[in-house]
Amino acid sequence: MTQERTPTGAPMPASGRLPCGRDTDALVEQVADGAGDRRDAHQQTCPHCQAALAEFERLWAPVRAVSDHRPRAPEGLLDEALRSIRGVAADPEFGRIESDRGRTRVSARVVVALARHLASRVPGVRVALSRLVAAGEGPETSVIDGPGPEVTAGVVGGSTVVAITLAADYGQDLEALGTRIRTVVADGIRAVTGLEPVAVQVHVDDVLL
Repeated sequence: MTQERTPTGAPMPASGRLPCGRDTDALVEQVADGAGDRRDAHQQTCPHCQAALAEFERLWAPVRAVSDHRPRAPEGLLDEALRSIRGVAADPEFGRIESDRGRTRVSARVVVALARHLASRVPGVRVALSRLVAAGEGPETSVIDGPGPEVTAGVVGGSTVVAITLAADYGQDLEALGTRIRTVVADGIRAVTGLEPVAVQVHVDDVLL
């Protein structure tokens, strides 16, 4: 079996799949090629891919910084970056917070429940149903039955991307409402979990009287 290599000549991490079904190897190669911001139609709306791309960009940044000034990055730096990427790529359904005292794993379910709770508390937000997208594009699974915004979250390493679909009260300034939701949700997730919300997407699906 041949082993794929990055443009720098380093071996690619072992293959893994995100909950949306995308191969993490392809995303790592996309980042290593400097194309992390050139997203296809799926990546433009998928929180799982967006979280992975953001995390891989963060982990690959030291290699890119050195490569910008030298024809080849030091071998130790490549090894460290690939080791970090390999670790998060092998565990794509959990966020990972590293510290001197150990590692904390945070599931996407926790981020979904927290984002749903935080968004529900913003004045002007109405009801929907939260969900998690099962691995391999399987059926959606309800997280909490009852009122609240519909939330999907992607978590990879220390990065998370949250997509929230909701109904708003009639008469709301929807742009201002979206800004308030993004601020409340991002600050709350950061404070409670330690993950970095690299994007909070707000979709207003309906306006209710």
